[in-house]
Formats: sequence, C-alpha cells, structure tokens
Amino acid sequence: MSNPKEELYSLIKSDFSIFDFIQESALDGFGYLDIENPTNDWMNPKFWNTLGYSENKIIGNQATWRILIHTEDTENFFEHYKNPHKPYNEIIRFKHQNGSTVWFRCRSMVIRNSEGQAINTIISFTDVTELMRKDEFLERCNVAAMVGYWEIDMKTQMPYWSKITKLIHEVPNDYQPNLSTAIHFFEEGESREQITKAVELVISTGQHYDIDLKIVTAKGNIKWVRAIGQAEFHEGTCIRVYGTFQDIHKHKLAQEDLIKEKQKLQSVIEGTNAGTWEWNVQTGETLFNKRWAEIVGYSLDELAPISIDTWLNLVNPDDLKLSELKIQACFEKQTEYYQCECRMKHKAGHWVWVFDRGKVVSWTKEGKPLMMYGTHFDISEQKKKNERNIIFIEHTPTAIAMFDIEVKYLAVSEKWRTDYHLEGIDLIGKSHYEIFPEIGDEWKKIHQECLEGKSIKCDEDKFVRQDGSVQWLKWEVKPWYTEDDDKVGGIIMYTDDITERKKIEQALLENHTLLQTILESIDVGIVACDQHGSLTLFNNTTKRWHGLPINNISPTEYSSYYGLYQLDGVTQLSTEEIPIIRTLKSGSIHNMEIIIAPNNEPSHIVSTSGSQLKGPNGELFGAVIAMHDITERKKALEQLQISEESFRGNFENAAIGMALLEPDGRWKKVNQTLCNIVGYTEDELFSLTFQDITHPEDLEADLHLLNELVNGERAFYHMQKRYFHKKGNVVHAILAASLARDQAGKPLYFISQIIDITQQKKAEEEIQTLLDVTKDQNERLKNFAHIVSHNLRSHSGNISMMMDILLEEYPALLDNEYITLLKAASTNLKETIIHLNEVVLMNTTIIDNLKSVNLYNAIENAIQNVSAFAKDSNVNIKNTIGKDERVLAVPAYLDSIILNFLTNSIKYSTEERDSYVKLSTFVDKGYVVLKVEDNGLGIDLKRHGAKLFGMYKTFHAHKDARGIGLFITKNQIEAMGGKIEVISEVNKGTTFSIYFKHEKI
Repeated sequence: MSNPKEELYSLIKSDFSIFDFIQESALDGFGYLDIENPTNDWMNPKFWNTLGYSENKIIGNQATWRILIHTEDTENFFEHYKNPHKPYNEIIRFKHQNGSTVWFRCRSMVIRNSEGQAINTIISFTDVTELMRKDEFLERCNVAAMVGYWEIDMKTQMPYWSKITKLIHEVPNDYQPNLSTAIHFFEEGESREQITKAVELVISTGQHYDIDLKIVTAKGNIKWVRAIGQAEFHEGTCIRVYGTFQDIHKHKLAQEDLIKEKQKLQSVIEGTNAGTWEWNVQTGETLFNKRWAEIVGYSLDELAPISIDTWLNLVNPDDLKLSELKIQACFEKQTEYYQCECRMKHKAGHWVWVFDRGKVVSWTKEGKPLMMYGTHFDISEQKKKNERNIIFIEHTPTAIAMFDIEVKYLAVSEKWRTDYHLEGIDLIGKSHYEIFPEIGDEWKKIHQECLEGKSIKCDEDKFVRQDGSVQWLKWEVKPWYTEDDDKVGGIIMYTDDITERKKIEQALLENHTLLQTILESIDVGIVACDQHGSLTLFNNTTKRWHGLPINNISPTEYSSYYGLYQLDGVTQLSTEEIPIIRTLKSGSIHNMEIIIAPNNEPSHIVSTSGSQLKGPNGELFGAVIAMHDITERKKALEQLQISEESFRGNFENAAIGMALLEPDGRWKKVNQTLCNIVGYTEDELFSLTFQDITHPEDLEADLHLLNELVNGERAFYHMQKRYFHKKGNVVHAILAASLARDQAGKPLYFISQIIDITQQKKAEEEIQTLLDVTKDQNERLKNFAHIVSHNLRSHSGNISMMMDILLEEYPALLDNEYITLLKAASTNLKETIIHLNEVVLMNTTIIDNLKSVNLYNAIENAIQNVSAFAKDSNVNIKNTIGKDERVLAVPAYLDSIILNFLTNSIKYSTEERDSYVKLSTFVDKGYVVLKVEDNGLGIDLKRHGAKLFGMYKTFHAHKDARGIGLFITKNQIEAMGGKIEVISEVNKGTTFSIYFKHEKI
C-alpha cells in the first residue's frame, strides 16, 4: 500500500490545482519571498483579499506588501532572515485598505541552496484579528477593573504574573517573582496566614478560594486585593495553580465608609427612638427594625414572616383608609412625602398612636413606585396631651382654635364658633383655608412664620369676610410644641372680636365732630393765631382752662407758659406738637388730645380740632382750633366700655345658665347655656314664664323667696329646684337670684343664674344605692371571713397537735421523707391561717396595711409545700431570687399567689421534655417584678388572652382545673397595688410577671 503523504506529494507535482486548493482553503494568505531579490516576491490572492485589495490592482507590484507591515513590527518580521535557524512563529500587524489593523500569525520555512545559503522563504498567514481584538478588549477591561492573572507551574515552582498583577504589586514589567517573594507581599499577620493556608488547601485538596486580603506593595503602599485561586490536577497530582488578582482598595475603603455611615445613621435612628420600615411596593416585601415592633409590643421574631400584610393586620381599619389615600397621593407624585397619624393594635390589646412618615425613593422604568422608606414614631403620649388641650380649648370661654402643621383644625372653643358663625359645622380635620376662603397671602405668611417657631400678635386688625362684612379683631398666633421631641406640632390662634368696640369708637369720632360745631358758642375752647403763629384769640373757656389771658410771647414758650402736655401728663408738647402751630403748618387737625395743666389750676384733657384760615384767593392768614373738654367723658367711656364688655362677656359665655326676667316672671334675656339646660330655644322661652317650666312641688318655695327679694327682706337667694325640660324629663338645678332696681327703687328685672346638677343628682343616687349594697355585702363577707378563719384555725391546730403526738409516739417517723414534708406542710398551713386571721382583723384598706415581707423566704416555704407534687411530676423548681429581696404585701395574699403559680406550673407541665419552673426578680419603676417561668403546655393567648383571668375559665383538659385560681390571684395582686402580665406560647411554656410594691432595704 502506498504512503498517503507521498501520494499527496505526487499529486501536487502532477496537478497544480491541488496545491491551489490547499493554499486557498487552508490559509488566509500564502507567499513566496525572494531573499536576494525582494522585487520578485509573490503573494497569493487570498492574502490580498484578506487585506481588502484586489489581485488585479497589484499585479506587477507584488513587493508592495512589505510597506503594509506595521512600522513597529517590521524589524521583528525580518529578524528571521538574520537568523534563519530560529523557528519563526510570530503575530504581525498589517494595515488594511480601509485603514484598520489586521493581525496575521506568520509561519515561514527557509529554502537554501546547495551551499546552505537562504535564498527563498515560504510564508503562511493566518488571520487572528478577531482573537487579538478580543484579547486587546479583555486587556483593557482588566486594566479598567484592575484584574490581573497569575499561575504557578508546580513542576518548575515558578510563578507567572500578568502585566496588571505586576501593576497592582507596583513592580517593574520585567520583575520575575518566586514563591517566597510572592507570599511576602501579603501583609504580615492575618492576611499572610490566610493566603498561606488557602494555597496549601488548593494544592492538597483542590479547594478553590476567593478571599479579600491586604498586601504591601513594592513601594510600601498598603492595598486591599481580592485573590481567587484554583488548581489543575492530573492523575491525582496538582500540576498547576492559577487565578486572578484584583485591586479592590478603593472599593474596600468605600465599603468601610459606607459601614461607618450606616452605623452613624443607625445611631441617629436609635437616638430618635424611631421605628423604620422599607417596602418594595411591587413585591410587597417589607423590612422593619426592632423599634418598629417594640412600639406595638412585639419582637421581630413574633411578627415573622414580615410583609406589608403585617402592617395591614395591625393598623386600625378606619385609619387605613386615610393612610391608603395619602400613599396613593405619593404614588401619583401629588405629594413628595407620605405622612399620616394612625392607630395600631398593641400586643396587649390597646391602641397605639403612631406618626407614619415615608417617601418613595426609587421608581420602575414604567414610572411605578418601587422602593419606599419611612419611619414610625410613637405619639400616644402626645395624642393624650393633645386630647387634654382639645378638651381645655373646647370649654374655654374665649375664642381659641388649635391647628396642626397643615393648618387643619384639631380643636375649637364654642366662642370661636359663635364669633365666626360656625355653629353646627364639623370643623375638626378641615383646613382653616377651606373654612375661610377669603384668607389672603398675608395671613398665610403669618401662619407659616408661627409654624417656624415665631409668636405674632396684633391689638387691632381689620378682617373682611367673604360676604363683604367687616370684623375687627384683636389676635395672637403662637406655635405649640410636641412633648417628646419639642418640635412645632402646629399653631394656636386666639382672637377677640372687637367689632362692637370699633363701632363705639367710630360713633364717638362722629359725635366729637358734631360737638365741635354745637359747642363753638358754649363750653368749647377756641384759639386762633395769625400766619406767624402769634395768638389772636382766646375764648372764655380757654382762659378758664389755662387760668391766663393771651400773652404776646414766642410760640416756643407756649407749652411751658400755658401748661400744654402730652396725654401722659409729664411730657410737655414740643413747638411742632402744639395744636395751633401744627394746624397752621399742616392745614388742619382733628381731635388731637392733649392735657392742659396750668399751675395751681385743675388739669383738663381736651380734644382739639382746627383748620387754616384762608382768604378768598387762598392766601393763608392764620389758623383756628376748637378745644373740647373730654376729661369726664374719657373716664366715663373707659368705665362704661369695661363694664359693658365685662357683663356681655360673662353673660353670653358663661358656663352656667343666665337670664334676665321681667317682674311678672317672663323671660327678658337668656344665654345659650340656659337654652341647652331646659331644651327650649330663645324664642320659645320668651313665650313662657319661669313658673310654666318650674316643678309644682318647688314653685311655692321659689315664689316665697322671690317675694322676700321684692319686699327687700333679702338681697338674693339660693335654692335647689326642678325644671321641666322641653322633652318632659326633670332637670335638677341650683338657682341663684337677685333683683335690679331703678333709681326710685322700683324692680326692673330679676337676674338669675342656673346650674344644671341633674347628672350630679343621678350620680349621687347611684352611689348611695351602690354604697348600701356594698355595705351589706361587706358585712356578710366579714362574718363569713371570721367564721372561716376561726374554723380553719381550729382544724389546723388539731392537725398540728396530732402530728406532734404521732411523732412523739413514733420518733422513727422523722426519718420518713413524706412525714417530714407533711409536718412542714402542717406548719405552713398554721402560718397561713394566722395570716388569714390578720386579714380578717384589718380595719383599714388592704393597701394601707401592706407589710414588708421577705420574698425569698415566702417562695422557699411555698416550694416546700409543693415539693412532693413537684417530685411526683418530675418538675425541677429553681429559685434564683436574692435572699434579701423584700416586697410590700399582705403575707396571706403573697403565700396564696406564689402557691397558685407554682402548682399551676407543675400541673400543666409536659412529659415531652425535662420540665422546670424558674423564679427570678428585677426592679422596674418602684416595683419588684417576680417572674415565674416554665416550659410546660403554654396558653394560646390569641384565643384565650382576653379571658385569661376570668372566673371559671380553663384552658386545658386537666382533671383538677377549676378556673378560679388566676381570677383570685389577679384580684389579690391588684388589691395590693400591683399588676400582672403574661407571655405564653403553646407547647413552649409560659412566663408570668407579677408586680409587687418595692420595699427598699
């Protein structure tokens, strides 16, 4: 059979098409080079096509291929000809026709003549452009990511480092590492120990590693690096270890900074005592911190698994609706922040108020909310304080309103409603600007400044209502602060409607103007001057007031000469302030008030008005003023205004019923409180007399006292009487009546004050009934207690005596464990009965008769009493309480309580595990808390928590269960001023916490 290789050679010699097929199909280029004559080179068409050229265009100029070699690779390419014995296999860059670079792997064979000289070269080209581009891209990526490569040939024990690996170590490119130097780059200590151990493991077991370590570079810099290593095995022997080496120093520093920031943020959150939550809106996945769970009385483990349903199950359904509306507003980007006050169900069963605040921090590509973060603050105490403030505000007789930070109503007084005609409107929760749409930007600015902590007030301000009516107000707006964090919680606004006062002042102004004209010829001071200010006229009234005639003096001396003062009566008027001079210069004055206080003459408060005197052509020739003595009127007006405002305010805003009645008993004027008491409107009362609604049995006494009042036999009278309500029911009231008379002593009207005491009367009747029943029951209980304590003491004494006789007759029984226990139980029973007798003999309340009791001794006695029971039930009792721990208690109650909890724990133990009962204490705010913990059957608190301490309530099918022990125990604890708490889980155990008053040593 012929050799295939020789056969192929023969075929190629005989048929050149076979050669063409091989060189065209197997290679990306092929050439034949003439070493002695470069112009005689030949490159096949495939070579030129790969470089983007057509063979037809380069025929006759084949040598041009040499200029397409990359300049930096030219020397390397032709180096082969200088040393033809060296095998040639290099990657050389060529320039493509479009300017891009083409990488060829070049392999060549030198053809020599008979003397061994190189005369020709056959060269093949393989296009590796795509591979080189990928390598170049990978190299750039490695540089960007600072990821280097390394390997160790286990046969030669020589490491290889890539360029990036050397760059990370800060060594030169020609640096050659060895195993020893490579390891010593790692920081001495933990990092070097870790890498040594990791390399040993990967070589011996093949276990790869991926660890973060520190190195010290050749330049002495410390860097964090990520080292990844794995091994290659052959026939069970490691032949190569290789991996990557990445500079992660910046990432590590950033990570450490992030950890510090997180710790700092966590400290801030813990410092604010806030619960935090994170919610993936799209998946429902939710995270709460520990404080979030504590606010509602749980641990995070108890709430697991946690999701958005955890919140939904705890929040009050009514508040949930409002919360969802506000969250939706956030989702629709109507508001940046979500904030809502909600009630959440506490583990103990009561509601906890929380202030829930959050913000959407990321969105999906479709614009839907993705992640939302927020906080929970417990505002229950703040709510209670607000409720107290609200109650105070609602009942205050002045016009006050309380608002939150959104200027929404929290509380309003009744006076606020009446002043602004808001009766019957539900204001709470509504915006102030919704109720008063006429409020302008100036008021809104005032509100905003007060929400920032400022207090603002005004003694007189004009307020134009939406219907065009005008109110004059005296007002003050100030912030109110939350109790916990002293932040502004909203504003309180106080207003006083002074419209009536302004009307009076306006009327006075008009009256003064009228009086000036009327009194020119009577008791009015008239003063005139010429255009230079020299006085030309003093009427008699003026002379009488000043006690001086006109004197030709300079205007600068008028004040001191005529005694002209400002209203304080101390400061003399300056020349420019003198009414006549001021009129002359300004054109006119109106109602300027000054004091005339001449020497040795009575002073007068005068109101001055004046105008310039001008000729027909408008020339100024002087001025004239009129002065009105308003001294007495000022005093009278002040007193009248004070009196009227005081009476009107007291009458209309009184918390009791007030009325004015005609002498015949018809109602003349009533306030709203009286209408509320008897159920009639003001108009309905005006059609009745007080006799019409007075109970017949009280009418005669009322009329008798009224006649004594009319006859002058008494100045006033008080009495309890009954009225008929409009609905027919009886209203009990206290009536205080007095009589106003005219100057002649004739009766004008009766003044009545009526206080509704109906509820008080009902309460007194109920209390009396309850006291009667309680007194009877207490007497029965006391008799029962005396009988029981006496009989028990007799039986206990008999038992103790019989035990003594038995032990005296049979001393050997003292060695019997059960007899010893029986003896101890008998002794404890006797002590218990003594304690019970003490309870019976108490004459004051239990809490006033608490004694200092050694808790440790009491527990030890109880343990002795149940020791046989515990032993029989395989229950281990652990008393970890200090021997000096003392509490305030009734000894009998304390013994009963401890005994009840111990027997319950033993009774409801389980055989599935080693049972125990552990007793321990801690002090909490004036209480010694006794914890009784067991690992028994437990109680399902979700099913039975509400009825746990009820009478005759049982929770396990036990033959001795009666359902009375916990009921009695709870009442005993509370009677001594304590309380009881319980934590339990089915088949895991129960812990009772009993709070006793602390007896400090």
